Amino acid sequence: MPEFFDILKELSSIPSPTGSEKTFAEKIAAIAKPFADEVRFDALGNLIVRKVGIGKKLMLCAHMDTIGMLATYADDKGFIRFGPLGGLDTSALYNIPVTFVNGVEGVVSVDTKVPAKDRKTSNFYIDIGAESKEDALKKVPIGTPAYFKGEARKLGEFKVSAPYLDNRAGVILLLMLISALPETDYDLHFVFSVQEEVGLRGAKVAAFDIEPDFALAIDVTDTGDLPETDIIMDVKLGHGCAVKIMDRSVICHPKITSALQECAEKSGIPYQNEIMTDGGTDAGAIHLSGGGVISGGISIPTRYIHTPCEVCDLRDIDSAYKLLRAAIEKNIFF
Repeated sequence: MPEFFDILKELSSIPSPTGSEKTFAEKIAAIAKPFADEVRFDALGNLIVRKVGIGKKLMLCAHMDTIGMLATYADDKGFIRFGPLGGLDTSALYNIPVTFVNGVEGVVSVDTKVPAKDRKTSNFYIDIGAESKEDALKKVPIGTPAYFKGEARKLGEFKVSAPYLDNRAGVILLLMLISALPETDYDLHFVFSVQEEVGLRGAKVAAFDIEPDFALAIDVTDTGDLPETDIIMDVKLGHGCAVKIMDRSVICHPKITSALQECAEKSGIPYQNEIMTDGGTDAGAIHLSGGGVISGGISIPTRYIHTPCEVCDLRDIDSAYKLLRAAIEKNIFF
Protein backbone atom coordinates (compact mmCIF):
# COMPACT_ATOMS: atom_id res chain seq x y z
CA MET A 1 0.00 0.00 0.00
CA PRO A 2 2.43 2.70 -1.23
CA GLU A 3 0.05 5.59 -0.55
CA PHE A 4 0.16 4.90 3.19
CA PHE A 5 3.95 4.67 3.32
CA ASP A 6 4.42 7.83 1.27
CA ILE A 7 2.15 9.81 3.60
CA LEU A 8 3.86 8.27 6.63
CA LYS A 9 7.27 9.44 5.41
CA GLU A 10 5.92 12.95 4.96
CA LEU A 11 4.19 13.13 8.33
CA SER A 12 6.99 11.49 10.32
CA SER A 13 9.03 14.69 10.03
CA ILE A 14 6.40 16.79 11.84
CA PRO A 15 6.48 16.47 15.64
CA SER A 16 3.32 16.44 17.74
CA PRO A 17 4.17 15.57 21.34
CA THR A 18 1.06 15.76 23.47
CA GLY A 19 0.17 19.38 24.14
CA SER A 20 2.12 20.58 21.09
CA GLU A 21 0.02 19.26 18.20
CA LYS A 22 -0.66 22.59 16.43
CA THR A 23 1.86 22.35 13.57
CA PHE A 24 0.93 18.77 12.81
CA ALA A 25 -2.79 19.61 12.99
CA GLU A 26 -2.38 22.45 10.50
CA LYS A 27 -0.69 20.05 8.07
CA ILE A 28 -3.54 17.55 8.43
CA ALA A 29 -6.09 20.34 7.91
CA ALA A 30 -4.37 21.42 4.69
CA ILE A 31 -4.43 17.86 3.33
CA ALA A 32 -8.08 17.31 4.25
CA LYS A 33 -9.55 20.69 3.25
CA PRO A 34 -10.05 20.02 -0.51
CA PHE A 35 -12.25 17.02 0.31
CA ALA A 36 -14.24 18.43 3.23
CA ASP A 37 -17.38 20.49 3.71
CA GLU A 38 -16.06 21.97 6.94
CA VAL A 39 -12.67 22.13 8.66
CA ARG A 40 -12.40 23.66 12.12
CA PHE A 41 -10.48 23.63 15.37
CA ASP A 42 -12.14 23.56 18.77
CA ALA A 43 -10.97 25.30 21.96
CA LEU A 44 -8.68 22.44 23.01
CA GLY A 45 -7.03 22.12 19.59
CA ASN A 46 -8.88 19.12 18.14
CA LEU A 47 -9.14 19.22 14.36
CA ILE A 48 -12.67 18.37 13.18
CA VAL A 49 -13.22 17.62 9.49
CA ARG A 50 -16.82 17.22 8.40
CA LYS A 51 -18.40 15.61 5.35
CA VAL A 52 -22.04 16.62 5.61
CA GLY A 53 -24.73 13.97 5.25
CA ILE A 54 -28.44 13.77 5.91
CA GLY A 55 -28.24 10.75 8.21
CA LYS A 56 -27.02 10.11 11.72
CA LYS A 57 -23.77 11.49 13.05
CA LEU A 58 -20.81 9.12 12.85
CA MET A 59 -17.62 10.25 14.63
CA LEU A 60 -14.35 8.70 13.51
CA CYS A 61 -11.52 9.62 15.88
CA ALA A 62 -7.74 9.24 15.61
CA HIS A 63 -5.42 11.02 18.00
CA MET A 64 -2.67 13.28 16.64
CA ASP A 65 -0.53 13.48 19.75
CA THR A 66 2.42 11.26 20.59
CA ILE A 67 4.32 10.46 23.75
CA GLY A 68 7.34 12.59 24.50
CA MET A 69 9.44 14.30 27.13
CA LEU A 70 9.17 17.73 28.76
CA ALA A 71 12.30 19.54 29.99
CA THR A 72 11.96 20.16 33.74
CA TYR A 73 15.46 20.95 35.04
CA ALA A 74 19.08 21.47 33.96
CA ASP A 75 21.94 20.55 36.27
CA ASP A 76 25.21 22.43 36.67
CA LYS A 77 26.90 20.35 33.95
CA GLY A 78 24.17 21.10 31.41
CA PHE A 79 22.32 17.78 31.44
CA ILE A 80 18.55 18.14 31.15
CA ARG A 81 16.07 16.21 33.26
CA PHE A 82 12.59 15.63 31.93
CA GLY A 83 9.11 14.52 32.82
CA PRO A 84 7.03 12.11 30.74
CA LEU A 85 4.42 13.22 28.25
CA GLY A 86 2.29 10.10 28.26
CA GLY A 87 3.35 6.54 28.98
CA LEU A 88 7.11 6.46 28.45
CA ASP A 89 8.59 2.97 28.55
CA THR A 90 11.90 3.44 30.38
CA SER A 91 13.30 0.24 28.84
CA ALA A 92 13.19 2.01 25.46
CA LEU A 93 15.07 5.15 26.58
CA TYR A 94 18.65 3.93 26.72
CA ASN A 95 21.02 6.06 24.60
CA ILE A 96 18.46 7.05 21.97
CA PRO A 97 18.39 10.24 19.85
CA VAL A 98 15.69 12.82 20.55
CA THR A 99 14.90 16.28 19.21
CA PHE A 100 13.35 19.20 21.06
CA VAL A 101 10.55 21.01 19.23
CA ASN A 102 12.83 24.05 18.83
CA GLY A 103 15.27 21.92 16.82
CA VAL A 104 17.90 21.20 19.51
CA GLU A 105 19.24 17.65 19.22
CA GLY A 106 19.99 15.40 22.18
CA VAL A 107 20.68 11.89 23.41
CA VAL A 108 18.84 10.25 26.30
CA SER A 109 20.92 8.36 28.84
CA VAL A 110 20.60 7.20 32.45
CA ASP A 111 22.22 7.40 35.88
CA THR A 112 24.05 4.06 35.97
CA LYS A 113 24.42 4.16 39.75
CA VAL A 114 20.74 3.20 39.99
CA PRO A 115 20.17 -0.54 39.41
CA ALA A 116 18.33 -1.23 36.14
CA LYS A 117 15.34 -2.78 37.92
CA ASP A 118 14.83 0.38 39.98
CA ARG A 119 15.22 2.99 37.25
CA LYS A 120 12.42 5.51 36.79
CA THR A 121 11.96 8.38 34.37
CA SER A 122 13.57 10.68 36.95
CA ASN A 123 16.82 8.71 36.61
CA PHE A 124 17.17 9.61 32.93
CA TYR A 125 18.57 12.78 31.40
CA ILE A 126 19.13 14.33 27.97
CA ASP A 127 22.62 15.29 26.82
CA ILE A 128 22.46 18.21 24.36
CA GLY A 129 26.19 18.92 24.43
CA ALA A 130 25.80 21.91 26.76
CA GLU A 131 28.77 23.10 28.81
CA SER A 132 26.81 24.46 31.78
CA LYS A 133 23.34 24.97 33.24
CA GLU A 134 23.18 28.45 31.71
CA ASP A 135 24.19 27.10 28.30
CA ALA A 136 21.59 24.33 28.51
CA LEU A 137 18.75 26.66 29.48
CA LYS A 138 19.57 29.06 26.64
CA LYS A 139 19.20 26.19 24.20
CA VAL A 140 16.30 24.39 25.90
CA PRO A 141 14.12 26.48 28.21
CA ILE A 142 12.20 24.66 30.92
CA GLY A 143 8.93 23.34 29.50
CA THR A 144 10.27 22.56 26.01
CA PRO A 145 8.95 19.21 24.67
CA ALA A 146 11.16 16.61 23.02
CA TYR A 147 10.28 13.64 20.84
CA PHE A 148 11.88 10.47 19.44
CA LYS A 149 14.02 11.14 16.38
CA GLY A 150 13.63 8.71 13.51
CA GLU A 151 12.17 8.13 10.08
CA ALA A 152 9.80 5.73 8.39
CA ARG A 153 11.51 2.61 7.04
CA LYS A 154 10.42 -0.48 5.13
CA LEU A 155 11.13 -3.86 6.77
CA GLY A 156 10.83 -6.51 4.11
CA GLU A 157 7.89 -6.47 1.71
CA PHE A 158 5.00 -5.63 4.01
CA LYS A 159 6.23 -4.24 7.32
CA VAL A 160 7.08 -0.63 8.15
CA SER A 161 8.81 0.90 11.15
CA ALA A 162 8.58 4.46 12.47
CA PRO A 163 8.73 6.20 15.84
CA TYR A 164 5.07 7.19 16.02
CA LEU A 165 2.83 4.72 14.23
CA ASP A 166 0.84 5.33 17.42
CA ASN A 167 -1.07 7.08 16.06
CA ARG A 168 0.16 8.23 12.66
CA ALA A 169 -1.39 5.00 11.36
CA GLY A 170 -4.87 6.03 12.46
CA VAL A 171 -4.45 9.62 11.25
CA ILE A 172 -3.38 8.47 7.78
CA LEU A 173 -6.26 6.01 7.53
CA LEU A 174 -8.74 8.81 8.18
CA LEU A 175 -7.02 11.07 5.64
CA MET A 176 -7.24 8.33 3.03
CA LEU A 177 -10.94 7.90 3.77
CA ILE A 178 -11.66 11.63 3.61
CA SER A 179 -10.06 11.87 0.17
CA ALA A 180 -11.74 8.75 -1.27
CA LEU A 181 -15.23 8.50 0.22
CA PRO A 182 -18.15 9.50 -1.97
CA GLU A 183 -21.25 11.05 -0.45
CA THR A 184 -22.79 8.83 2.21
CA ASP A 185 -25.92 8.71 4.31
CA TYR A 186 -23.92 9.54 7.43
CA ASP A 187 -23.08 12.99 8.69
CA LEU A 188 -19.37 12.24 9.05
CA HIS A 189 -17.19 13.94 11.63
CA PHE A 190 -13.51 13.02 11.35
CA VAL A 191 -11.83 14.03 14.60
CA PHE A 192 -8.05 14.31 14.91
CA SER A 193 -7.79 14.57 18.66
CA VAL A 194 -5.23 16.08 21.02
CA GLN A 195 -3.87 14.88 24.37
CA GLU A 196 -4.97 11.26 24.08
CA GLU A 197 -1.72 10.07 25.62
CA VAL A 198 -2.40 11.93 28.87
CA GLY A 199 -5.98 10.91 29.50
CA LEU A 200 -8.13 10.93 26.34
CA ARG A 201 -8.76 14.64 26.89
CA GLY A 202 -9.32 15.87 23.35
CA ALA A 203 -11.80 13.16 22.42
CA LYS A 204 -13.88 13.93 25.50
CA VAL A 205 -14.27 17.56 24.43
CA ALA A 206 -14.93 16.70 20.76
CA ALA A 207 -17.61 14.13 21.57
CA PHE A 208 -19.39 16.59 23.86
CA ASP A 209 -19.33 19.15 21.05
CA ILE A 210 -20.43 16.87 18.19
CA GLU A 211 -22.92 14.69 20.09
CA PRO A 212 -22.49 11.73 17.72
CA ASP A 213 -24.94 8.86 17.38
CA PHE A 214 -22.09 6.39 16.81
CA ALA A 215 -18.32 6.58 17.14
CA LEU A 216 -15.22 4.60 16.25
CA ALA A 217 -11.71 5.14 17.63
CA ILE A 218 -8.98 4.35 15.10
CA ASP A 219 -5.74 3.54 16.91
CA VAL A 220 -3.06 0.88 17.33
CA THR A 221 -3.09 -2.19 19.52
CA ASP A 222 -0.50 -4.55 20.98
CA THR A 223 0.31 -7.92 19.45
CA GLY A 224 0.93 -11.28 21.07
CA ASP A 225 3.14 -12.71 18.33
CA LEU A 226 6.61 -12.00 19.73
CA PRO A 227 8.89 -14.66 21.23
CA GLU A 228 8.75 -14.80 25.04
CA THR A 229 6.39 -11.81 25.20
CA ASP A 230 4.52 -10.91 28.37
CA ILE A 231 1.64 -9.59 26.25
CA ILE A 232 -0.92 -12.37 26.14
CA MET A 233 -3.39 -11.63 23.35
CA ASP A 234 -4.54 -13.27 20.14
CA VAL A 235 -3.51 -10.53 17.71
CA LYS A 236 -0.74 -10.96 15.13
CA LEU A 237 0.89 -8.79 12.49
CA GLY A 238 -0.26 -9.51 8.95
CA HIS A 239 -3.53 -11.21 9.93
CA GLY A 240 -5.82 -8.24 9.39
CA CYS A 241 -7.00 -5.23 11.34
CA ALA A 242 -8.39 -5.72 14.84
CA VAL A 243 -12.02 -5.16 15.77
CA LYS A 244 -11.92 -3.89 19.32
CA ILE A 245 -13.96 -5.77 21.90
CA MET A 246 -12.46 -4.28 25.04
CA ASP A 247 -9.53 -2.38 26.49
CA ARG A 248 -8.95 -0.77 29.89
CA SER A 249 -10.97 2.29 28.92
CA VAL A 250 -14.01 0.79 27.21
CA ILE A 251 -16.15 -2.29 26.65
CA CYS A 252 -17.27 -1.71 23.09
CA HIS A 253 -20.96 -1.69 22.35
CA PRO A 254 -21.93 -5.14 21.00
CA LYS A 255 -23.96 -3.48 18.27
CA ILE A 256 -20.81 -1.90 16.87
CA THR A 257 -18.61 -4.95 17.34
CA SER A 258 -21.00 -7.39 15.69
CA ALA A 259 -21.74 -4.99 12.82
CA LEU A 260 -18.03 -4.63 12.04
CA GLN A 261 -17.40 -8.37 12.28
CA GLU A 262 -20.34 -9.18 10.01
CA CYS A 263 -19.28 -6.52 7.51
CA ALA A 264 -15.74 -7.90 7.39
CA GLU A 265 -16.94 -11.47 6.89
CA LYS A 266 -19.43 -10.58 4.16
CA SER A 267 -16.84 -8.43 2.38
CA GLY A 268 -14.02 -10.99 2.64
CA ILE A 269 -11.87 -8.63 4.70
CA PRO A 270 -9.44 -10.30 7.13
CA TYR A 271 -9.83 -9.18 10.73
CA GLN A 272 -8.96 -10.20 14.27
CA ASN A 273 -10.75 -9.73 17.56
CA GLU A 274 -8.96 -7.46 20.01
CA ILE A 275 -9.02 -7.58 23.78
CA MET A 276 -6.26 -5.31 25.10
CA THR A 277 -5.73 -5.69 28.84
CA ASP A 278 -3.38 -2.70 29.16
CA GLY A 279 -3.95 0.76 27.73
CA GLY A 280 -6.96 2.56 26.32
CA THR A 281 -8.18 4.56 23.35
CA ASP A 282 -10.29 7.62 22.65
CA ALA A 283 -13.36 5.36 22.65
CA GLY A 284 -13.01 5.31 26.43
CA ALA A 285 -13.83 9.02 26.64
CA ILE A 286 -16.28 9.15 23.76
CA HIS A 287 -18.64 6.44 24.99
CA LEU A 288 -19.14 8.28 28.30
CA SER A 289 -19.94 11.63 26.72
CA GLY A 290 -23.33 13.23 27.32
CA GLY A 291 -25.97 10.57 27.73
CA GLY A 292 -23.59 7.97 26.29
CA VAL A 293 -22.40 7.18 22.76
CA ILE A 294 -22.58 3.79 21.02
CA SER A 295 -18.85 3.28 20.45
CA GLY A 296 -16.29 0.82 19.17
CA GLY A 297 -12.90 0.71 17.56
CA ILE A 298 -10.76 -0.57 14.72
CA SER A 299 -7.11 -1.04 15.60
CA ILE A 300 -3.84 -1.57 13.75
CA PRO A 301 -1.72 -4.38 15.25
CA THR A 302 1.62 -2.81 16.18
CA ARG A 303 4.77 -4.14 17.81
CA TYR A 304 6.98 -2.19 20.22
CA ILE A 305 4.38 0.51 20.97
CA HIS A 306 5.74 3.64 22.72
CA THR A 307 9.28 3.03 21.49
CA PRO A 308 11.29 4.76 18.73
CA CYS A 309 10.84 1.73 16.44
CA GLU A 310 7.17 0.75 16.29
CA VAL A 311 6.32 -1.79 13.59
CA CYS A 312 3.10 -2.50 11.70
CA ASP A 313 2.09 -4.44 8.59
CA LEU A 314 0.76 -2.79 5.43
CA ARG A 315 -1.68 -5.66 4.93
CA ASP A 316 -3.33 -4.79 8.24
CA ILE A 317 -3.51 -1.14 7.19
CA ASP A 318 -5.17 -2.24 3.95
CA SER A 319 -7.77 -4.35 5.74
CA ALA A 320 -8.54 -1.52 8.19
CA TYR A 321 -9.08 0.89 5.32
CA LYS A 322 -11.32 -1.55 3.46
CA LEU A 323 -13.37 -2.33 6.57
CA LEU A 324 -13.86 1.32 7.47
CA ARG A 325 -14.89 2.21 3.94
CA ALA A 326 -17.23 -0.78 3.59
CA ALA A 327 -18.84 -0.06 6.97
CA ILE A 328 -19.61 3.51 5.96
CA GLU A 329 -20.70 2.84 2.41
CA LYS A 330 -22.94 -0.07 3.44
CA ASN A 331 -24.47 1.97 6.26
CA ILE A 332 -23.97 -0.78 8.85
CA PHE A 333 -24.54 1.48 11.87
CA PHE A 334 -28.23 2.16 12.28
